[in-house]
Amino acid sequence: MLAVSSSTVVPAPDSLAQMLVQALTAQDHALLEEVLHYKKPVTVEKTLSRLPIAQIVPLILTITEKLEAKPSRGAELTIWLRQLFITHRSYLLSSPDIATQLQPIYKLIDAQLVNYPKLVKLQGKLDLLLQEKRDDTSPVPLSDEAEEEEEEDEDESDEDDDVMSD
Repeated sequence: MLAVSSSTVVPAPDSLAQMLVQALTAQDHALLEEVLHYKKPVTVEKTLSRLPIAQIVPLILTITEKLEAKPSRGAELTIWLRQLFITHRSYLLSSPDIATQLQPIYKLIDAQLVNYPKLVKLQGKLDLLLQEKRDDTSPVPLSDEAEEEEEEDEDESDEDDDVMSD
């Protein structure tokens, strides 16, 4: 095992790959979660490069199920999916029935993309509102004439204060 720091120990890529194969074969969700916990790109890349070809599609489908169940894990799990597609692209491109096997991930991506334009519009509107709010609360710089008038007003009010105090 490779020590990253005194408190964290990262298994060697061979060990992680073996754990991943074991988790997929036995459908051991706890073990799979333990493996997917690692997010360092180098660790993910080395682990997936040791993954047997027979486990590629099952891993893609398992990660897809996890994304469907909990979309908030997208950032964490897409690290694995992206690297899986990069590492095993030649197999995926040469497999004749891969499009059929990957239908669940296509559907997941399509479902996410349906909401994207709406979210972009909403973000634009929110940005405009926030900018208006900032503009309303920020002091407007005074021109030279306005500054002179303001100073004269202050001088007059000071004189008025002096007269009233007498």
